[in-house]
Amino acid sequence: MASEAPLERKYRWTDKQKITVDRKVITSGLQIKSGLTTIKFFPTAHHAQSKSVAVASIADTHAHATPTHLLSPPARTTNKVFATWTIALVLVTLTAFGQIPNIPKTPQPATFQRYDQTNWSGNRGQNPTTNQNQYSLDQNERNRQIMQEVDDYVRQQEYQKRLIAEAVEELTPNTRNYKLTTKYSKAKGNYFKAFNELNTMLDKGTLDLKRAVFLVEHAYDTTLTYERFKNQISKLVEIIALKMKQDRVSPNDNMGKIMTLFKFMADTITVQHPATEKRITTYPKTYDFADFYGAQDYSKMFVTKVIRTGTGQCHSLPLLFLILAQEVGAKAYLSTSPEHSYVKFVDDMGNLQNIELTNGMFTTDQFILQSGYVKASAIKNKIYMDTLGLRKVVLDQLNDLSNSYARQFGYDDFAIKCGERILNEHPNNIRGYMQLGNYYNMLAIKIQNEYKMKGWGQREFEQDSEARRIFSTAMKLNETIDNLGFAEMPPDVYANWLNMLKNEDMKQQHLERKTLLRNMIEH
Repeated sequence: MASEAPLERKYRWTDKQKITVDRKVITSGLQIKSGLTTIKFFPTAHHAQSKSVAVASIADTHAHATPTHLLSPPARTTNKVFATWTIALVLVTLTAFGQIPNIPKTPQPATFQRYDQTNWSGNRGQNPTTNQNQYSLDQNERNRQIMQEVDDYVRQQEYQKRLIAEAVEELTPNTRNYKLTTKYSKAKGNYFKAFNELNTMLDKGTLDLKRAVFLVEHAYDTTLTYERFKNQISKLVEIIALKMKQDRVSPNDNMGKIMTLFKFMADTITVQHPATEKRITTYPKTYDFADFYGAQDYSKMFVTKVIRTGTGQCHSLPLLFLILAQEVGAKAYLSTSPEHSYVKFVDDMGNLQNIELTNGMFTTDQFILQSGYVKASAIKNKIYMDTLGLRKVVLDQLNDLSNSYARQFGYDDFAIKCGERILNEHPNNIRGYMQLGNYYNMLAIKIQNEYKMKGWGQREFEQDSEARRIFSTAMKLNETIDNLGFAEMPPDVYANWLNMLKNEDMKQQHLERKTLLRNMIEH
């Protein structure tokens, strides 16, 4: 029995990846036999210095391009040839944003599907048919058999190359397309319609905050109707107009209208309807401390809930105020701080004043800063304590729409769609960045879990250009959010901060400011 020593060949697949093939052949006349192929993984010291090298060792057929029996006839024998492939995964520590891929340090052997054995020559496993002596055949017949063996050999080489390529493709996810997806739901159509209408409203400049807020709330709760909502707002506007007339506030007096709106939101007022002479009384809109983040009941965030119950929170109360301000032609602004929003307006002396609707009080910027969560960078970058006009408030409804969508269906590319539209117009919108940040953070976690499940490590990550892009994007977004000055206030701290308004000092400051503003109107 004759055998050949192993001969090494190298096939280069990419600049960072080499497949090293060790071939060993045992021949028997004109026959070559191939067994089933199994695939394993092991670290190879030869390429240990490279962290992105895959090494495959194959024992199958001879490495020469020309079969050895063309040089000299081998001894007659039969044999079986088996192939073993191994690929080394060399791991290094990844540094990424917050939640980084927890790549397993000791990868387990990967198991691939078994390829069916291929009978290349048709006669394999049987002795060739001869007369008394195989070598007594005429020269033409011998040449024909030799060429047949060459053809079989070439086909076997192509088959083995294909096996390697399939294994490498399975192991290296560089062509994967990662994205977050959610289950199909007909209800998503409500969000898509709302997005399109809000986008059209912004493009055409036909800004209607009342309609914008309704679109967001209706997408989540389709039992709401616009006619009912519009009629409810109209009745509130009528009461405010009657109060303005009762207090002799000029329709051209912006501060007078703001003060009337404040009374409607914070005080008990009574007006008389001129046609029916019926007295109408409204009561203060108070803060709902139960589930104020809407964790249990998301509709607690809605303006429709304030109208229905007379209670709301720091999201819905300022929005109702600003809807009514637009309806009566008053100019006011939305302003934000960590986990909070409130109203700003310009008084008759040209000074900005704050309205805290959670407690129905006039406050100062000092109260906002007392929370301890407003960074200097946030003020500088105008993500907190800025004056957001009507257009930016309408634009910000896309944030609410995206949050509502995620609450109902989870995260998918709708968050990207909303976030990019917001940032395209308002580049420092912190909530727009958070939409994108949340999407890419969750997608990175999904990739991390997939890597764990498949036992992938650093080598696969280095070859996975799409995964690297996603992790890089997530890190950049998180860095941007931090640099802009974002801060997250814990719920218990937030509640305690709001309760500061009940202090006697804060109440006294409110009364003094209220008196000052009233005097401005009277004079």
